[in-house]
Amino acid sequence: MNKTSKSDQLYRLLLERISRLSDGDNFPTLREIMREYRVSQFTAAPALKRLQEKGLIASHVGRGSVVTRTAGRRHGATILYLRPDWPSFSIQAMEEAMTGEAAARGYHCEILRYDIAADIYRQLPGFEADAVILDPIQFDHFTAEQLQILTSSVRPVVLCRSTLPVFNIKCVGSHLMETGITAANYLYRNGHRKIGVLFSEGRSYTMTTVADTLLLCARTLGCEVTVLDANIRRGVDSCRQTREFLEREFKPDFTALFVCSYATARETLAFLRSRDVAVPEELSLLSYGFDTVPDEAPFISSVDAPLPRQAKAVLDIIDHQLSGDLSFPGQINIPPEIREYQSVQHLSGNIL
Repeated sequence: MNKTSKSDQLYRLLLERISRLSDGDNFPTLREIMREYRVSQFTAAPALKRLQEKGLIASHVGRGSVVTRTAGRRHGATILYLRPDWPSFSIQAMEEAMTGEAAARGYHCEILRYDIAADIYRQLPGFEADAVILDPIQFDHFTAEQLQILTSSVRPVVLCRSTLPVFNIKCVGSHLMETGITAANYLYRNGHRKIGVLFSEGRSYTMTTVADTLLLCARTLGCEVTVLDANIRRGVDSCRQTREFLEREFKPDFTALFVCSYATARETLAFLRSRDVAVPEELSLLSYGFDTVPDEAPFISSVDAPLPRQAKAVLDIIDHQLSGDLSFPGQINIPPEIREYQSVQHLSGNIL
């Protein structure tokens, strides 16, 4: 298991201390830190040097050190963006949103593609960067070692596409329960009283929370709900598995179908067209998440937190972390929005 050095632990304690101070406040000297925290110079000196390098404190001969927290975020600081090496419009769109926002704020951004079979969390301590943005291939499945690495990192590590109720993990994503409620209300307002929910991605906290909330809300509204589970296996193309499931099992007795990802919603649309099922005239489609597909006009309506707002929230966390403001929220839930295109039919006869 990855272990945090004493100097790293002291650095985190000093960061927390700086977060409670204002610019210009006095900061303890090396000797005072050694005495107060009962550590050796070998432990204290590297931690103090890192604070100086980050611009969080400034030392003046004869006056000691003072806090320079608001100047701590440096233009040109390096952000490492880690993305799965997997062909996905969604992954590409997330990369472009995050790196674009980082560049707009003056950061230097490096992009690293990682093998989806690799444990990227175990590699985190070895990376050289001021902050890390991680697009995880598994949103919410962590081992004890992975959690320890994430929560003890001395540099900010922010997970995008995820909102997890785990203390001290920094993450940004769509508000999951609101997403399910928004999807159910949208279909209901459009007159749909028979709704299908297709589990077309691997079961996870994220997907389960969205889908279960949608099911509860739809049933509360008096809708009849059908659950379709493609039993997606991790590490295997979910689009292919979804298509195989639909070929075997699809017998719609509903007017609208909610699909758990945009990629598999596109696959579902292709399947329906191959069976001469008209969308949305015979069956409406709504997806979770949205991808911009090159040379393809948007057709499938979707629900998710807009990528620009997710990117802004991720970089806000990094800004505050690098400036020593540890009081800023490390977990941000973005309210979802409906992106309405052409795949949901308005059934006017059922609208109240």
